[in-house]
Amino acid sequence: MVSYPLLSATQQHNLPELIQVSALPAMYEDSTHQLWHCDTVNSKMMLKVCNADNVKNSSFWQGMKSLFDVDLTQSLGQFNQVYQQLSQLSSLVVPEFIAADCASKPSSPAFILTQFELGTMVDSKQVNNDMIMSLAEHISQCHQCENTQWGELYNAKKSADEWGYKLHSTLMLLAKSQNIPSEILGDIGNQTKLISSEKFVPVMIDLRWDQFLQQDDKLTALVDLDAFVYAPKELEFVLLEYLLNEQQAAEFKQYYQQKQQIPDLSAVRAPYRLLFFLMNVLGETDVHLWMNAAKKF
Repeated sequence: MVSYPLLSATQQHNLPELIQVSALPAMYEDSTHQLWHCDTVNSKMMLKVCNADNVKNSSFWQGMKSLFDVDLTQSLGQFNQVYQQLSQLSSLVVPEFIAADCASKPSSPAFILTQFELGTMVDSKQVNNDMIMSLAEHISQCHQCENTQWGELYNAKKSADEWGYKLHSTLMLLAKSQNIPSEILGDIGNQTKLISSEKFVPVMIDLRWDQFLQQDDKLTALVDLDAFVYAPKELEFVLLEYLLNEQQAAEFKQYYQQKQQIPDLSAVRAPYRLLFFLMNVLGETDVHLWMNAAKKF
């Protein structure tokens, strides 16, 4: 009998019977998951097994833990709720959830098993107008789901008045291990104390094109849901300024504003940009280049 890689006998006891399994190459050296294509007696599936050491050493997941109390190795066991909620919100396909477990001991790693979705990973160099429109529709749909509290997508319980304080403490924590000029850190540290938000929406903190699939040059599915939380929508727009070029941002704005207004980023742009830099969201290493990127919204 073929066994699921890395999973304990207990973890795979009730999983669909495997026919064969093949490993996928890691996209990044510090990737937090190992991935396998699984052919089962039921259908094709995708297995993601969490690398606990990479999570522990990741500035991204340190930030997620500090700001949102999201511990990936423990939260994966609750991801059935994440997949269910996002499948109801978005017009994009979300893979069917099959099974998941959190890390209880070294021999039982955190994992998630989902239905395999057809399509190819979106290449940022090949993004077209249809994809921009689909992204705008998906994000506007998520932003219509408002909450007065923030935090984990399936258990948002932090009060609005905690946001500025938690943001400040997270920036200071992450900055300790990185060489951030004192003038940048000092100015932004003062700004965070003034930041407030009354409404929070589902936000993808690691939003990148390679989290989506496309077929026939059209955005079809969202396959990586690890970093969804309830947060201010402004946070997502600050990240979109890096993801989209000037023309794409203009197209996105046109489609998004058919549903709702784009928020003012002037008071939060710098603190949120520093947060994404410290969390190494897109891999930039020059803080001055990052902070001085073009404003597109």
